[in-house]
Amino acid sequence: MSPKRKDGAETIAEQNKPKAPELATVFTDLLRAVARPAVTIIFAAVIAQAVLERIDIPQWFLGLAIPTITWWFAERTITHVKEKKED
Repeated sequence: MSPKRKDGAETIAEQNKPKAPELATVFTDLLRAVARPAVTIIFAAVIAQAVLERIDIPQWFLGLAIPTITWWFAERTITHVKEKKED
């Protein structure tokens, strides 16, 4: 256990010590990790089935699916590039 300062403030070691993530953060990260692949697979499967069977896809579906999938892949790509630059 690191010693406390006389004025009650945290020491540098205590400030640099990693803090446990909050439950809400852990839950939202888990939900995002599960939901993104599931939604992407559903969108891709519906689009693939519609293309194979030559079914007209509603415009609202394409308007939702294409930007969603593009956003997620772009976000992952940007995050990956930033992590590479930091190394």
